[in-house]
Amino acid sequence: MLKKFSAILLGSMILASTASADPIHTPVGNAPLVRWTVVTAKDDSIDEILELEEKLVTPAKDLEPGTYYIYSGIDESNPNVMRTLEIYENSDAYRLHITSKNFREYQAKRLPMVEDVKSLEVIPIVLEQKKSGTGLVVCMHRYEISPESLSDYQDLVTAEAERSVRDEDGVIGIYVTAEIDKPNVIHTMEIYRNTLARNKYLKSKAYKNFQSQLAPMIQSQTDIENLPTHIDMTDKGMKTGREFLFNPFG
Repeated sequence: MLKKFSAILLGSMILASTASADPIHTPVGNAPLVRWTVVTAKDDSIDEILELEEKLVTPAKDLEPGTYYIYSGIDESNPNVMRTLEIYENSDAYRLHITSKNFREYQAKRLPMVEDVKSLEVIPIVLEQKKSGTGLVVCMHRYEISPESLSDYQDLVTAEAERSVRDEDGVIGIYVTAEIDKPNVIHTMEIYRNTLARNKYLKSKAYKNFQSQLAPMIQSQTDIENLPTHIDMTDKGMKTGREFLFNPFG
């Protein structure tokens, strides 16, 4: 069992259960820099890695204005694998984070406990979350979308992410990204208030309608269930209103 899975939390406040929602963007309205990192730990080392992260990375990250969010999930089927979605204001903010004293110490101390680390910069399609609240359930998906359906997919998933986070109390955050070299390869993260809230959403008429439109566009799909977590939302990297919506594909 994981002793301190809450160590991956990089939010700071537990707020009211109902909250408004807005897209994540930079102060000037640009798309933020988004990366995925996959860490494969040696057997029984994940707890120690999380403790190091809580001790070294979290306090430093909270002082970095350009480091917006770092959300993780540990694979339920393989608890040695942790996938992390990282959102920064820009490349300068990312470099500041990874070259900080605390992060370099974290990397050095983590090294003997790690089998493999993979990192991938991606294109954000839609990054939508509540301004406050707590999520206990994280799931992820990898899709290959038929290239001829990609534009329709972007419109469809953006509309549903905005709607669900705005209207569904239990949907805390929806993050949809595309690989730079293969923009039809999609990686997503979904954060829900709890299992009951997730099941309610999956059974909703709106979700079923979304899925019926999505299904013909999918060439392949991988679903990743994660161990229970605890993620607190903040409004870092968000602005009131939607005056700064961005189009990641120009």
